[in-house]
Order: sequence, then structure tokens, then C-alpha cells
Amino acid sequence: MAPTGAWAGSKAASARACLWLALCLGLAACGAAAPADAPRSQAEHADAVALPEPLVELDGEGLRARAAQALREQRIHTPAGDSAVDYYLALRDKEPGQIDVISALGELQPYVVIAGEQALLDDDLGESQRLLGLLERMDPQAPALPRLREGLRSATAARERKAREETQRLLAERADAAPAAPVSRALPGATSAAIKADAAASALAADEAAARASTPAASPPPATATAVVSAPARVMPRLIADASPRYPLPALNRKIEGSVEISFTILPDGRTGAARLVSSEPAGVFDDAALAAVARLRFEPSGQSHAARRTLNFKLPSR
Repeated sequence: MAPTGAWAGSKAASARACLWLALCLGLAACGAAAPADAPRSQAEHADAVALPEPLVELDGEGLRARAAQALREQRIHTPAGDSAVDYYLALRDKEPGQIDVISALGELQPYVVIAGEQALLDDDLGESQRLLGLLERMDPQAPALPRLREGLRSATAARERKAREETQRLLAERADAAPAAPVSRALPGATSAAIKADAAASALAADEAAARASTPAASPPPATATAVVSAPARVMPRLIADASPRYPLPALNRKIEGSVEISFTILPDGRTGAARLVSSEPAGVFDDAALAAVARLRFEPSGQSHAARRTLNFKLPSR
């Protein structure tokens, strides 16, 4: 019986060895198959994260951090591309269906509506168009969209009409001066050349006036605007970067409206300085927001200082 037991033990050991060998071969086969599947998984991952512009270089966490920082700094909808609304819209594109993102865009929507209406009141049609596009991306069915679109169309039509009227007026003035032309033929050559130069200068001034009529208004002119404009060397610099005031949250919650008049100086490099509160209604509610908005204005550098004044109106969106 001893040899039989030894043989049985040997047979069992051999079976365990075969089983171990088969297991090792199976694991090796699985390991060899894994690299073949890796490229396909990586390609599927690349397709999943491919997102359109804007801000495609930031991931979800980066966009959330930028949005939170923009809110802390009250950059709700300005500047373009670096505001809380821009970051939340990009985050919604990358991570659709996130409830917190949808809720944040809904809470920020009234601020965009108010800023759009303020831009229309300031005759800043470029900013109004940008905010209208921002609101359309936030909510294509926003109740304020039809009103803002109609306001922008009306303001654009009024500006074009004003430009045409100004051009017609200048053409009429030049036509009234036409009968004086025969006199120049009887004058010496030098005098005739001087008159032609004056006529060319007048035509150039007319073209510049027509161009200014079609350019968005920078801000309400100060009380001495007529005297300043009459001197060519003191023409007010062109506004190149407007800034809509941010509606204070306490006033928005309490549904308070008002206006603030600010006097300030346009510095030679185009920045603003020496901002001073002229009047406010109601007092103390919108003062800080108005002063902050004036500080963000940027004008075309003129090398000179200019006194300016601006009235900022705070109106609640009509629902």
C-alpha cells in the first residue's frame, strides 16, 4: 500500500503543477491583450473631453475657481471673456446638466438684463449688443430678450438717422457756399489756391463730423461742452472702453432705483481721475457703484486733461 500512496501523492502534485501553469499562461495572455485595448480607451477619452471654445484650455475645477474669484471681485458680466457669467457658460458647455451651474446662471441673469438696459440708456450700442448675446446664451427664452432686442434696433435706427441728417446738413452748408466759387476764378493764382485749400479743409471737417455722429456717444457732455467743442484743440477724447455700473445687491433686493452724477478728469493717458460725487438720488445707495464705474472708463489718449461729467442711471428691469 505504500507505493500506491506515494504514486497518488505524486499524481496530485503533478495536477497542482499543471493547474498553476495554466493559470500563469492565462494571466500572461490577459496582460498581452491589455495594450491592444489601451489606444481605443485613450481615443474614447479624448473624444469625451473635446470641447468647443470658449475657455477650452481650463478644466471644470479651473472654471469653477475662476467663476468664484470673479464673483468675489464683482466681475459679474464684465470684462468680456473674464467674467463670472463667461466662466459659468463655459462650465455648462463642458459639464452639461450641473444643477449648481444652471442655478448660478439663473441668479446672475437679472444683472445682465440691468447692465444691458443701462448700456442702452448710455447709448453704448456695442456693449448693449455684447450683453444681449450673453443673455441669449444664458437663456434663449429669457423674458427680457424681446425688449432688449427692440431697444437695440430702435437705438441703432435712431443713430443711423442722426448720422444721415448730419451728413445732409453738412452737404447743404457746402451747397450754400457754392455760389462764391466764380469769384475765385477772378482772383490771382495764390488766392485761388488758398480758397481751394480752405474748401478741402471744410470737406474734411464735414467728413469727420459725420464719422463722429456715427460713433457711440462716450458720456453726457459737461455744462461747458459747447465752448470746449468750438476749440479744435480741446475736443473731448473718444471713449474706447465703457463700464456699466454694477447694481448694488441691497438696492436690487429692495427694488430701489436712482441716479448718480459724477464729475471727473480725463487724464492725458486716457484714464480717469479726481472723480467727485456731484449729486445722488437716493443719497448713499448707488454712490460707490457709480464711482467704481467711472474709474473703469478708458478714453483715447490725447496728451491733455479734460473735465468731464457723467450721469449714471440705475433702473430695475421691467418684467
